[in-house]
Amino acid sequence: MAAVLLLAAVCMSFDYGAGRSLFIATSMLPAVLCAQLFVPQALSAPRRRAVAVAGVCGGAVVVLWTSMLLASCCTQLVHPSSDFPPLFSNPIFLLILLVAFVVPGHLLMAWLRRRQPAERNVRFISERRRVTLPLEAIVRIESNDSEVLIHTAEGAVYRTRTRISQWERLLDERFVRIHRAWIVNADCVTELSPQGVTAGGVSLEFSRKYRDGALAALERRRAERK
Repeated sequence: MAAVLLLAAVCMSFDYGAGRSLFIATSMLPAVLCAQLFVPQALSAPRRRAVAVAGVCGGAVVVLWTSMLLASCCTQLVHPSSDFPPLFSNPIFLLILLVAFVVPGHLLMAWLRRRQPAERNVRFISERRRVTLPLEAIVRIESNDSEVLIHTAEGAVYRTRTRISQWERLLDERFVRIHRAWIVNADCVTELSPQGVTAGGVSLEFSRKYRDGALAALERRRAERK
Protein backbone atom coordinates (compact mmCIF):
# COMPACT_ATOMS: atom_id res chain seq x y z
CA MET A 1 0.00 0.00 0.00
CA ALA A 2 2.83 2.40 0.83
CA ALA A 3 4.40 1.67 -2.57
CA VAL A 4 1.12 2.43 -4.34
CA LEU A 5 0.66 5.72 -2.51
CA LEU A 6 4.25 6.78 -3.13
CA LEU A 7 4.06 6.04 -6.84
CA ALA A 8 0.69 7.80 -7.01
CA ALA A 9 2.35 10.86 -5.51
CA VAL A 10 5.02 10.68 -8.22
CA CYS A 11 2.32 10.51 -10.89
CA MET A 12 0.49 13.48 -9.38
CA SER A 13 3.70 15.48 -9.75
CA PHE A 14 3.13 15.10 -13.52
CA ASP A 15 -0.24 16.88 -13.10
CA TYR A 16 -2.21 13.64 -13.13
CA GLY A 17 -5.41 13.52 -11.12
CA ALA A 18 -5.63 11.44 -7.97
CA GLY A 19 -7.77 8.73 -9.58
CA ARG A 20 -5.54 8.27 -12.62
CA SER A 21 -2.43 8.37 -10.43
CA LEU A 22 -3.79 5.58 -8.25
CA PHE A 23 -4.64 3.55 -11.36
CA ILE A 24 -1.10 3.85 -12.70
CA ALA A 25 0.39 3.10 -9.28
CA THR A 26 -1.78 0.01 -8.84
CA SER A 27 -0.49 -1.36 -12.14
CA MET A 28 2.91 -1.63 -10.48
CA LEU A 29 1.72 -4.12 -7.86
CA PRO A 30 2.30 -7.34 -9.89
CA ALA A 31 5.98 -6.51 -10.40
CA VAL A 32 6.46 -5.50 -6.76
CA LEU A 33 4.84 -8.72 -5.55
CA CYS A 34 6.99 -10.80 -7.91
CA ALA A 35 10.14 -9.09 -6.68
CA GLN A 36 9.18 -9.48 -3.02
CA LEU A 37 8.42 -13.17 -3.52
CA PHE A 38 11.39 -14.22 -5.64
CA VAL A 39 14.27 -11.92 -4.63
CA PRO A 40 14.72 -13.58 -1.18
CA GLN A 41 14.76 -16.99 -2.88
CA ALA A 42 17.34 -15.77 -5.39
CA LEU A 43 19.51 -14.36 -2.58
CA SER A 44 19.53 -17.76 -0.89
CA ALA A 45 20.29 -19.73 -4.06
CA PRO A 46 23.07 -22.27 -3.40
CA ARG A 47 24.80 -21.56 -6.73
CA ARG A 48 25.03 -18.66 -9.19
CA ARG A 49 23.36 -16.29 -6.78
CA ALA A 50 24.23 -13.19 -8.80
CA VAL A 51 22.71 -14.73 -11.94
CA ALA A 52 19.56 -15.65 -10.02
CA VAL A 53 19.17 -12.14 -8.59
CA ALA A 54 19.82 -10.54 -11.98
CA GLY A 55 17.26 -12.83 -13.59
CA VAL A 56 14.61 -12.04 -11.00
CA CYS A 57 15.24 -8.30 -11.24
CA GLY A 58 15.16 -8.42 -15.03
CA GLY A 59 11.93 -10.39 -15.00
CA ALA A 60 10.36 -7.98 -12.53
CA VAL A 61 11.34 -5.02 -14.71
CA VAL A 62 9.77 -6.71 -17.74
CA VAL A 63 6.57 -7.33 -15.78
CA LEU A 64 6.58 -3.73 -14.57
CA TRP A 65 7.28 -2.31 -18.02
CA THR A 66 4.45 -4.41 -19.50
CA SER A 67 2.08 -3.26 -16.75
CA MET A 68 3.02 0.35 -17.37
CA LEU A 69 2.52 -0.10 -21.11
CA LEU A 70 -0.96 -1.47 -20.52
CA ALA A 71 -1.69 1.35 -18.10
CA SER A 72 -0.53 3.84 -20.72
CA CYS A 73 -2.81 2.31 -23.36
CA CYS A 74 -5.79 2.37 -20.99
CA THR A 75 -5.04 5.96 -20.06
CA GLN A 76 -4.91 6.99 -23.71
CA LEU A 77 -8.25 5.32 -24.36
CA VAL A 78 -9.94 7.13 -21.50
CA HIS A 79 -8.08 10.44 -21.84
CA PRO A 80 -6.80 10.72 -25.45
CA SER A 81 -5.49 14.22 -24.93
CA SER A 82 -3.20 13.33 -22.03
CA ASP A 83 0.37 12.12 -22.35
CA PHE A 84 1.68 9.22 -20.30
CA PRO A 85 4.81 10.24 -18.35
CA PRO A 86 7.74 9.06 -20.51
CA LEU A 87 9.79 8.42 -17.39
CA PHE A 88 7.67 5.33 -16.67
CA SER A 89 8.80 3.69 -19.91
CA ASN A 90 12.46 3.98 -18.92
CA PRO A 91 13.68 0.55 -17.69
CA ILE A 92 16.42 2.10 -15.55
CA PHE A 93 13.87 4.26 -13.74
CA LEU A 94 11.59 1.25 -13.31
CA LEU A 95 14.45 -0.77 -11.83
CA ILE A 96 15.21 2.06 -9.40
CA LEU A 97 11.54 2.11 -8.40
CA LEU A 98 11.56 -1.62 -7.74
CA VAL A 99 14.71 -1.39 -5.65
CA ALA A 100 13.30 1.55 -3.70
CA PHE A 101 10.12 -0.36 -2.89
CA VAL A 102 11.44 -3.89 -2.36
CA VAL A 103 14.81 -3.52 -0.63
CA PRO A 104 13.64 -1.51 2.42
CA GLY A 105 10.89 -4.04 3.09
CA HIS A 106 13.34 -6.93 2.75
CA LEU A 107 15.78 -5.27 5.15
CA LEU A 108 12.99 -4.53 7.61
CA MET A 109 11.81 -8.15 7.60
CA ALA A 110 15.38 -9.39 8.11
CA TRP A 111 15.79 -7.00 11.05
CA LEU A 112 12.51 -8.14 12.60
CA ARG A 113 13.51 -11.80 12.26
CA ARG A 114 16.77 -11.09 14.07
CA ARG A 115 14.89 -9.29 16.83
CA GLN A 116 12.49 -12.17 17.39
CA PRO A 117 13.59 -14.82 19.88
CA ALA A 118 14.74 -17.92 18.06
CA GLU A 119 12.60 -21.03 18.34
CA ARG A 120 14.56 -23.37 20.58
CA ASN A 121 12.48 -26.52 20.09
CA VAL A 122 11.15 -28.44 17.15
CA ARG A 123 8.05 -30.62 17.26
CA PHE A 124 7.27 -33.50 14.94
CA ILE A 125 5.66 -36.94 14.72
CA SER A 126 7.94 -39.97 14.92
CA GLU A 127 6.45 -43.46 14.73
CA ARG A 128 3.05 -42.14 15.81
CA ARG A 129 4.49 -40.30 18.80
CA ARG A 130 4.74 -36.56 19.31
CA VAL A 131 8.36 -35.59 19.84
CA THR A 132 9.79 -32.29 21.04
CA LEU A 133 13.52 -31.77 20.64
CA PRO A 134 15.77 -28.82 21.43
CA LEU A 135 17.33 -27.65 18.18
CA GLU A 136 20.81 -27.83 19.65
CA ALA A 137 20.28 -31.55 20.29
CA ILE A 138 20.00 -32.29 16.56
CA VAL A 139 23.35 -33.14 14.96
CA ARG A 140 22.27 -34.05 11.45
CA ILE A 141 19.23 -34.91 9.38
CA GLU A 142 19.34 -37.71 6.85
CA SER A 143 16.97 -38.39 3.99
CA ASN A 144 16.62 -42.14 3.56
CA ASP A 145 14.26 -43.15 0.76
CA SER A 146 10.71 -42.46 1.95
CA GLU A 147 11.62 -41.33 5.47
CA VAL A 148 13.87 -38.84 7.20
CA LEU A 149 16.11 -39.73 10.14
CA ILE A 150 16.84 -37.19 12.88
CA HIS A 151 20.18 -37.93 14.58
CA THR A 152 20.74 -36.38 18.01
CA ALA A 153 23.85 -35.70 20.05
CA GLU A 154 22.87 -38.49 22.47
CA GLY A 155 22.81 -41.04 19.67
CA ALA A 156 19.04 -41.31 19.38
CA VAL A 157 17.48 -41.58 15.93
CA TYR A 158 13.94 -40.43 15.19
CA ARG A 159 12.09 -41.45 12.04
CA THR A 160 9.67 -39.06 10.41
CA ARG A 161 7.79 -38.71 7.14
CA THR A 162 8.48 -34.98 6.90
CA ARG A 163 10.55 -34.35 3.77
CA ILE A 164 14.09 -33.04 4.13
CA SER A 165 13.16 -29.97 2.06
CA GLN A 166 10.50 -29.17 4.66
CA TRP A 167 13.05 -29.61 7.44
CA GLU A 168 15.35 -27.22 5.62
CA ARG A 169 12.67 -24.51 5.75
CA LEU A 170 11.68 -25.35 9.31
CA LEU A 171 15.12 -25.13 10.93
CA ASP A 172 17.11 -21.99 11.68
CA GLU A 173 20.33 -20.66 10.17
CA ARG A 174 22.62 -22.99 12.13
CA PHE A 175 21.41 -25.91 9.99
CA VAL A 176 23.05 -26.18 6.57
CA ARG A 177 22.09 -28.35 3.60
CA ILE A 178 25.27 -30.00 2.35
CA HIS A 179 23.82 -32.74 0.18
CA ARG A 180 20.53 -33.88 -1.29
CA ALA A 181 20.33 -36.32 1.62
CA TRP A 182 22.02 -34.37 4.44
CA ILE A 183 21.47 -31.35 6.65
CA VAL A 184 24.00 -30.72 9.42
CA ASN A 185 24.00 -28.58 12.52
CA ALA A 186 26.88 -26.17 11.93
CA ASP A 187 27.46 -25.93 15.69
CA CYS A 188 28.12 -29.69 15.78
CA VAL A 189 30.68 -29.68 12.96
CA THR A 190 34.09 -30.62 14.34
CA GLU A 191 35.98 -30.81 11.04
CA LEU A 192 35.47 -28.81 7.87
CA SER A 193 37.22 -29.25 4.54
CA PRO A 194 36.47 -28.50 0.88
CA GLN A 195 35.34 -32.10 0.53
CA GLY A 196 32.97 -32.37 3.47
CA VAL A 197 32.40 -32.18 7.22
CA THR A 198 32.54 -34.31 10.32
CA ALA A 199 29.54 -33.96 12.61
CA GLY A 200 28.78 -36.21 15.54
CA GLY A 201 31.74 -38.40 14.65
CA VAL A 202 30.39 -39.11 11.16
CA SER A 203 32.12 -37.88 8.00
CA LEU A 204 29.80 -36.50 5.33
CA GLU A 205 30.73 -35.32 1.85
CA PHE A 206 29.43 -32.23 0.10
CA SER A 207 27.51 -32.74 -3.11
CA ARG A 208 28.53 -30.65 -6.09
CA LYS A 209 25.25 -28.74 -6.02
CA TYR A 210 25.53 -27.63 -2.38
CA ARG A 211 29.31 -27.40 -1.88
CA ASP A 212 29.88 -23.67 -2.42
CA GLY A 213 26.85 -22.47 -0.49
CA ALA A 214 27.40 -24.95 2.35
CA LEU A 215 31.08 -24.06 2.72
CA ALA A 216 30.28 -20.35 2.87
CA ALA A 217 27.49 -20.86 5.42
CA LEU A 218 29.57 -23.15 7.64
CA GLU A 219 32.58 -20.84 7.58
CA ARG A 220 30.36 -17.86 8.36
CA ARG A 221 28.78 -19.69 11.29
CA ARG A 222 32.21 -20.72 12.57
CA ALA A 223 33.41 -17.10 12.40
CA GLU A 224 30.32 -15.88 14.28
CA ARG A 225 30.95 -18.31 17.12
CA LYS A 226 34.54 -17.17 17.66
